[in-house]
Amino acid sequence: MSDLFSYENVPHPYRDGYSVLPRLRKIPREEIFRYEPSHFQRCLTEKKLARESQVFEVEQRLNEDLREAVRVFLLQEYPIPLKPAASLREVVEQMQEDVVIHALEGEDDWMAYGHVCLPSSWRPEEKIGQNLRSLHAPIPGINLDKSSQLVETMVHHGPFERFIWSVVFDDRLNFHPDIPKTPFDVDKPTVYVKVERQVTVGFPEQSGGLFLLSESLLNEDEIDRPALADSIRKMNDAEREYKGLIDCAADLINWLECT
Repeated sequence: MSDLFSYENVPHPYRDGYSVLPRLRKIPREEIFRYEPSHFQRCLTEKKLARESQVFEVEQRLNEDLREAVRVFLLQEYPIPLKPAASLREVVEQMQEDVVIHALEGEDDWMAYGHVCLPSSWRPEEKIGQNLRSLHAPIPGINLDKSSQLVETMVHHGPFERFIWSVVFDDRLNFHPDIPKTPFDVDKPTVYVKVERQVTVGFPEQSGGLFLLSESLLNEDEIDRPALADSIRKMNDAEREYKGLIDCAADLINWLECT
C-alpha cells in the first residue's frame, strides 16, 4: 500500500497558460495516488450517481494478464484499504479516480478498458478502441506526430503526472456531455476551475499502461484571477471554442480583472 499523499493544495495549472503539450512530470511511486477524506467521499458520491444514467464501463481487446496486473496493483498500492474484489470493476468502484487502460501491441495502440464516471465532455463508449492519436484528435492545435512515442514512454517509463484545466460554472465533478452546462452569468457569476490530474503507470511486461483520472474544483476564492484572465486572453478562438468559452471570454476576463 502506498503512503498517503494528501489531496490538499490542488495545483493551478492555468498559471502556465493553456497548452496542448503533454507536460509530463515523472513522480515517485508514493505520489501516484492522492487522498483527502472529504474529497474522496465526494468523488464516490458523484461516481455512484453517474453510474445510474451513464455508460461508464467499456472494454475492447483487453488482455487478461494486463487486466489482472492492474487489479492487483490497485489493491496493493491504493492509499487506503480496498475490499478484496475479483473483478476490476469492483475495485475501481471503491476508488475516487476514474481508470483507463491503454494497450500496446507492436505499432498498434488502443484504449482497451475504461471505467469513467466523471468524464470531461467525452463519452467512453465513443472512445473505446481508439489509438492515442484518435483520442486526442478533437483538440485544436495538438501535434499528434509523436503519439506512438508517447505511448511507448507511458508503458515503459514513469509514473508520470500531468494536469489539464477547464473553466466551468457548475459545482460538480461530472461533465459528461449529456449533462447541460450552466453558462456564464455576468449578473450572478459563479466560476470554478476544474483541474484534472492524470497519472500514468506503465505495465511493460503486460504491454499496457494505466491512466488514473482524478477531478477537483478550485472555487472563486482559490482562483488566481489575474493568471486565469491572462490565460484566457491568450487563447485563440479555436481553443476558446473547444473549452466552451467562445461566447463568454470577454465578459469572463472582465469579471476576473475587476473583482
